[in-house]
Amino acid sequence: MRKKKKGIFMLVCMALLISLTACGQLELREAKPIEQGILKVGMNLQIPGMCYLSEETSKPEGFEVELAQMLADKMKLELEIVDTSEENLLKSLDGDLYDCVISAVALADWNETHYDHTTAYADLASVKEQTGITGEDTKIAVFTKKYNLMKDELETKLQMLRNDGSLKELSEKYFGKDITISEAK
Repeated sequence: MRKKKKGIFMLVCMALLISLTACGQLELREAKPIEQGILKVGMNLQIPGMCYLSEETSKPEGFEVELAQMLADKMKLELEIVDTSEENLLKSLDGDLYDCVISAVALADWNETHYDHTTAYADLASVKEQTGITGEDTKIAVFTKKYNLMKDELETKLQMLRNDGSLKELSEKYFGKDITISEAK
């Protein structure tokens, strides 16, 4: 009888331990930025109209810069832009240098295979000459490291910007036309 009670006690303890561990993992599964209070965004600041350094102020400007600021504001975070070369944009996500990439990154097969992303929010096909973008893949999204819950948070905030017309206004400001993609497309 003592062995049976001891066995039941052990099972209860294990169940309690498992449930406490699961609670701890739920807390870890929150969408949290790399640095508390800051949305770090990787950008290649050499893309006309999209993300570039202003000649007058030497500060980042463009469609993607303002989009990043709007997303940070919606998430109640400060924005920090990390200027990165085109070849290191996505790779630096793996090194946890920033939370996401917002820099005219297309939904190319390799990008989609190796990184998570929001739904496409713009199609650069009609502004390729203005931006200097080349290649066939012209639909762009916000990219994150695989399995990063920030992607879901960014997706939610991006949808808010679609719904309230902010994304369309931003597009028209920089390109004179709407290059945004509604989620339904």
